[in-house]
Amino acid sequence: MFNERLLKISLTFIAILILLGIIMINYALHDDGTRSSYENVSSTKSVKASNNANEVSLDTVYINIKSSKYKILKADMALQMKSAQDKKALQGNMQNVRNAVLRYLNEMEANGLETNKGKDRLKEELIYMLEGSFGYEVETIYFKNFILSP
Repeated sequence: MFNERLLKISLTFIAILILLGIIMINYALHDDGTRSSYENVSSTKSVKASNNANEVSLDTVYINIKSSKYKILKADMALQMKSAQDKKALQGNMQNVRNAVLRYLNEMEANGLETNKGKDRLKEELIYMLEGSFGYEVETIYFKNFILSP
């Protein structure tokens, strides 16, 4: 009699725990559209395709950086090329371009990247590096997502 009652209480408790677990998982997976305070630009989920024919997107970049405050940079970048010819050449050489960008980001001094001025400086340096190394004419670089993590 006592064992049957204990068994019923235990099974009821387990059922309640499972139900609470399901509710918590659904709540945790629900995307309510809010963004973390450290994200300066919308994430790639909300980025729409560009209308510009000369824009080339790089894959998401995760890289260790040299900074006193931050250790990791995650960025989604798009390169706006000055001509369709440069776009085609860049797309054909994307592996080398991506490798050059990753190596540059890994070796650069990254202090100040959390400011708009620092991001603008990074864009200018990347454009200079790409034009000097590959001869591509880059009009500008867009950061579609830019996150610094300690």
